[in-house]
Amino acid sequence: MTEREPRQGTVDRLVEETAAQGRATVLTGPAGSGKSHVLRQVQAALLAIGENAPLIVGTASGSSVPLGAFASAADLPTAAQGSPAVVVDAFAHRRSGSILLVDNVDLLDSASLYAVTQLISTTRMPTILTVRDLGMAPQGIQDLYDGGYLAETVLSPLSDAEACRLMSDFVGGVLTPRARGEILAAAGPNPLHLREIIRGSVDDGRLSQTPHGWELHGVPSLTQRLGDLVAERFSRLSTTAIEAAILLALAGELPFDAISADDRKALAHADVIEATDCGWLRLSHPLDARYLLSRGSSALRHELAHRAVDVLRGLTAEARPHAQRQADTLALEYGCDFETSSMIALAEHALGSFDAPLALRAATAVLEREPDTLAAQRAAGLAASLLDQAEAADTHFGEARRLARTDAERTSVALAHAQHFGIRHSNASAALQIIQDELGKVSDTDCVTHLRGASLRWAVVAGQAHDSVTAPREAVSHEGVMSLIAAGVAGVISGPLHETEVLLPRMREVPAELLGLVPGGDSLIELTEIMALSYSGDVLATRRRLARAIAHSQENRPESLGIWEYALGFLEFLSADAERAHALAQASVSHLGWRDSAGLLPAAHALAAAAAVATGRSIAARTALDSIPESAAHDPKVAMLRTWAEAWQAGAERRTDQSAGLLLDTAEWLMTVQHTYFAGMIAHCVARMGRRSVEAAALLRSAHDLAGGGLLRLFTNHADAVAEDDLTALEQVVSDASELGLATTAADARLWMSGINDRSRMPATASRRHLLAADEMRAHMPTMALWNATADRSTLLTEREHRVVRLAADRYSAKEIAEMNGVSANTVTNQLTSAFRKLGVGSRAELRDLLGS
Repeated sequence: MTEREPRQGTVDRLVEETAAQGRATVLTGPAGSGKSHVLRQVQAALLAIGENAPLIVGTASGSSVPLGAFASAADLPTAAQGSPAVVVDAFAHRRSGSILLVDNVDLLDSASLYAVTQLISTTRMPTILTVRDLGMAPQGIQDLYDGGYLAETVLSPLSDAEACRLMSDFVGGVLTPRARGEILAAAGPNPLHLREIIRGSVDDGRLSQTPHGWELHGVPSLTQRLGDLVAERFSRLSTTAIEAAILLALAGELPFDAISADDRKALAHADVIEATDCGWLRLSHPLDARYLLSRGSSALRHELAHRAVDVLRGLTAEARPHAQRQADTLALEYGCDFETSSMIALAEHALGSFDAPLALRAATAVLEREPDTLAAQRAAGLAASLLDQAEAADTHFGEARRLARTDAERTSVALAHAQHFGIRHSNASAALQIIQDELGKVSDTDCVTHLRGASLRWAVVAGQAHDSVTAPREAVSHEGVMSLIAAGVAGVISGPLHETEVLLPRMREVPAELLGLVPGGDSLIELTEIMALSYSGDVLATRRRLARAIAHSQENRPESLGIWEYALGFLEFLSADAERAHALAQASVSHLGWRDSAGLLPAAHALAAAAAVATGRSIAARTALDSIPESAAHDPKVAMLRTWAEAWQAGAERRTDQSAGLLLDTAEWLMTVQHTYFAGMIAHCVARMGRRSVEAAALLRSAHDLAGGGLLRLFTNHADAVAEDDLTALEQVVSDASELGLATTAADARLWMSGINDRSRMPATASRRHLLAADEMRAHMPTMALWNATADRSTLLTEREHRVVRLAADRYSAKEIAEMNGVSANTVTNQLTSAFRKLGVGSRAELRDLLGS
């Protein structure tokens, strides 16, 4: 299905109302909302269906020319140029095939307006008018509305999806999540504002194309046209009031007393300022700041910036860390003095917020003044790493190692250097080596704890066995927070699950200011919590939680978007819809390539490959696999998904024993490297195949004993039931899996039971019932990746046939079913005949018996 154009629903509705129903409508909406664009889309749609759709446009310059708006109308007699009556008569003679479109009805000259009102009231000609607000329409138009001749259609704001589509159309590509969010926040759902901000930002070089999409560098820019529109709101303000507004634009927020009472009053009356929740002042409209910062001389901005810095560093702002950070950001921009410790704090906070350019600028400013500042070298190394400046990052980390003297300093540098190798180079083995080398050099208890936590983190990704770790008693530094997170993550990788469940409340209690120093720290905690939920077995609840996380990230934390898309794609792939999993994997590859705080990009490529194999995209699968760096080959997530793809291909080529062997070998390796849950997931695929089920059951029992959780318990019950041919237990597994949202497990189990040939154990009716239930699931979700033998497609019911047989079993007649589905009774009869043949039944009574449970 192709994406619909923004506003297409409104266009379709207006075409239907005018062409089919002959109505007259006034389309209203604020300036820049897209009324003119919609009207032109309506005109194109009407012309495409053979209607005559003249477009009359009112303009300020033409409002003094009698009938000037009709000058462009084709086929009007010469006499019409001076007579509204002739215009009305000319249109009246072709009203049956014409629809009049009038843009900016409030700017028509009086003669043109008279002609339009007569065409609507007397000729009853289908018409669409546009105006910003009904209250701004000429009195004659308002009278027509009051008299029932006109209906109003309010042009609703663009949805976020429509706005994103429009932005992509403007640049001819995809914007990064952060650029998309910041431009949408500045423009709102206004097409004119979106276009002008994108155009202005591209012209200024602030919006540029990168390998990961169009990225915004700094704040968005305005075109001259949009700046002039915004300027109207400031045209009657005094010079001092405008300077106060510029001061607010620079500072973001200010205490009340930072602006004089007279200026506050003037700005409030002009709707320029508003109060924050804590009683400070800020600008009311996002566009105002962009306009104000482009106004006036650079000397004035520098003077006001210094004043803003003084206020933000004053006593009133002491308890507001974000005010201190804004002061230091302004100091960087406008050359104010700063304290080294404060600027380093800004760099570290910027790293936690994924603002690598700001972090590098702040650290560099410190190093230019004090080159032997270890914390600044460390921050600069991490920032350069995030910006893919590998050589610069190596230089900064080399300097940081040279400067490190204490155990705490050496530990801090080692953790950062390992992150550089583990995430930016996808080389967890190198990251692990850095940590292990440092472990042999430090003796401080807290430092050893932090390094052991990091050792666990990188050993897990490198596919190496590891010792268990103990969570730190207190997390009072960002290293301590990372150690706490590592201990929590261990429980959802190796188990026991209950240990993570005990740690989660502590992880949630980490202060926001401290958590903000750990890049993606809040996302890692939430991911741990969601993984714990998924391993309880409740896929439906997990899917809802991940969907909420995606929606929240799109609006508030775009840097985390790729994490949630990968997680939901993985869930969909193993439990439900491989097609949706492929789409999510592709999105996560794009977004993780832009920002990846968890080192998931190689795994996202592997997920895209496996989902591509499952949905018949062999070339896309090869491309995805080739994108995985060799250094990430032993990442258990990558190895698991790569094996899945190889085993699926072997199964598709009827090399079933080889497929099962590949899966079991990988499951046993995953157990060896303590990826207990992944081992269970792979072994579960073997049980779903119905091959080597005894070995799969034994491995799953071991995994469940080690890790616990409802998911592994369900997988173990399934494997035991298959191994022991326990149909009663297997039917209970089907029921549990269906309730929890594990559609693939339920469908494979039903297919396995339908294939039992021993009629003393599986009567023919029961076999067909299981096959029908699995078939119905596949009709609703045709891209489930199922491991059991797929039935001949010629015996499968279509989705429409499934609906028809259900209605027939509920005693609806063919005529009633036809009315429900909008088809003929003969079509329903043919569908039932086909369905009866496929199901092997000869009557509705047999059908009801087949569907009885």
